[in-house]
Amino acid sequence: MTRIVKLWMAALFWSVRSAVAAVLRATGRPGPPTVVVLMYHAVKPAERARFAQQMDVLCRMATPVRGDCSRAELTPGRHHVIVTFDDAYASIVPNALAVLSMRGIPATVFAPTRYLGGTPDWITNPSSPDRDEMVLSGEELKGLRKTGVLIGSHSVNHRPLDVLSPAEIAAELIDSRRALEDLLDEPITLFALPYGAGTPEVLELARHAGYRRVFLGDPVWLDWEPEMIAIGRIGVTPHDWPLEYRLKVTGAYQWLPLAIAAKRQVRRVLRRLPLARMFAVGNRAVVPR
Repeated sequence: MTRIVKLWMAALFWSVRSAVAAVLRATGRPGPPTVVVLMYHAVKPAERARFAQQMDVLCRMATPVRGDCSRAELTPGRHHVIVTFDDAYASIVPNALAVLSMRGIPATVFAPTRYLGGTPDWITNPSSPDRDEMVLSGEELKGLRKTGVLIGSHSVNHRPLDVLSPAEIAAELIDSRRALEDLLDEPITLFALPYGAGTPEVLELARHAGYRRVFLGDPVWLDWEPEMIAIGRIGVTPHDWPLEYRLKVTGAYQWLPLAIAAKRQVRRVLRRLPLARMFAVGNRAVVPR
């Protein structure tokens, strides 16, 4: 699905949600508080100005809150935004966290513990824009925590958890949490899935490992409840188009998981059709042996 199509679908979704919210206000019901979680990665020096502009937009459109906030801290009828950073890249300190600090916006940084103070060797694509980044060291994370930045786990080895065995998943969850707790001398209760890859089994293992909140890679629409462990997020970059970014901040891209689920269901149905099976048999028949 192209970026333009996603933008137009998000605009339509936002229009419908706005109309519903207007009806609720007209009847004297403010509606529940809403929360959107933004997922950044690196923010390079050339991107600092655009990032600062995005944060100014965010402050006009929503109330920034912490990544560990409870429902009691949210205002009914008001929109809230959480800003998170995956991979703990060093570039975010001068180019993003400094910008947030000046505006009083809380930040949450998720760190892969094996790579602290090193390079992101999990990136195998040499053309990746983040290949030349450095990961923050343990001492740098301690310094950030003293300034109020929340620190969460991003596993040990930055591997997709949905392809690992239960024992391997548990090790990624538990070992990274212990490493950060030993470093920061405080409980670590927030976890971000590497590549956003997870399953219900991964979430259950995360709960058993002591995590209170697991941040996903998709903007899944969920009510903000104290017992909730899975939190949807929308990926953003300083290069998002202005309208695109505004729609992401409002939660207008939360239609995406529904569309993905519908697409998968359509594929399942098509595979069961006799015509689809006939084509499958025909394709196998012409494959050279």
